[in-house]
Amino acid sequence: MAETATVVMRAGAILRPVLVWSGTRTRLEDRLVAGFAAYPKRPHYLDAARTTWRSEHDLPVGVIVTTGRSIPWDDDTYLVTADGLQPLTREQAWDMLDPAGAEDRAAQRAHDAAADAAGLPATLTRFVGAHSLQNGVHRTVTSAYFAERCTARQAFMRRATWAEVAGLAG
Repeated sequence: MAETATVVMRAGAILRPVLVWSGTRTRLEDRLVAGFAAYPKRPHYLDAARTTWRSEHDLPVGVIVTTGRSIPWDDDTYLVTADGLQPLTREQAWDMLDPAGAEDRAAQRAHDAAADAAGLPATLTRFVGAHSLQNGVHRTVTSAYFAERCTARQAFMRRATWAEVAGLAG
């Protein structure tokens, strides 16, 4: 039998496994989601009169769980250890659930941080006025942008994705 840990949560807490959900036709990217099945719970009474209680769960050691209803966040994602629940960030959970993609996600996070610092918009944004933008992917000092439909008076631009930047020569 696998090792389990008993944890006591606030009353009514629901603990679900965290999964990597593969992309679908409407959302292409993979994402972390709460599993559909919840771990069974039972009351854990805090007083002899059995009037105050909390939820008690037996969880397998080593799994990642969330108290979130659908999307796990930093403040509700945990690793089950023999000593109880250890809080995890979403990035840590991703890297534990999909270790093969950890290096790519670290590169994407560094790329996103550089694009944020450069003030590049995450979504395609219309720019009106005089500009020097050209269609395609181009490097800036610290990041890169993607532009399209560039005319003398307007352009549409967004930050380039990490895959687009990796495809640039040099």
